[in-house]
Amino acid sequence: MRQTVEEMLGYFNQIRRVYANELNLKFTNENFSPNEISILILLSNNPSINTSSQLCTILGVSKGLISRSIDALVEKGYIICAKDDADKRIQRLSFSPQAAPVIQKLNEELTKLACHTKAPLQETAFASVRPKD
Repeated sequence: MRQTVEEMLGYFNQIRRVYANELNLKFTNENFSPNEISILILLSNNPSINTSSQLCTILGVSKGLISRSIDALVEKGYIICAKDDADKRIQRLSFSPQAAPVIQKLNEELTKLACHTKAPLQETAFASVRPKD
C-alpha cells in the first residue's frame, strides 16, 4: 500500500496528540492547552517552521485554533510574532527569552517519554520481523 504525505502527517498527528496530552500533565502550572504544547514542540524541534500557515498544515488543525493558541502563547510571554522583512503580510514566530526554561523542560520530558515508550515499541517492531521457528 502506498502512503501519501497526508496519511503520514495524520499518523504523526496521532502520535503528537498522545505526547501533548501526556506532557500537559507535566505542565499543570503553565496551564497549556494540548495544542499550545504541540506548537511549542514543533517550533523547538523545527526552526524552519515559523509561520501560522505552516503550523496549520503540519498540525492539521484550523487557522482559528492556531491563531488562538499563538495569541495565548504570546500573552504568556513565550512566543514573539514579528513581520517578515521581505513580505510584510507574513508574521514569523520565534521564542522569547522567557521561553528557554519551558522549552528545556519540554525537551527533557519529551526525552523521558520517548525512552519510556521506545522499549515496548521496539519489542513489538522486532517481533513482527523475527523469523518463525
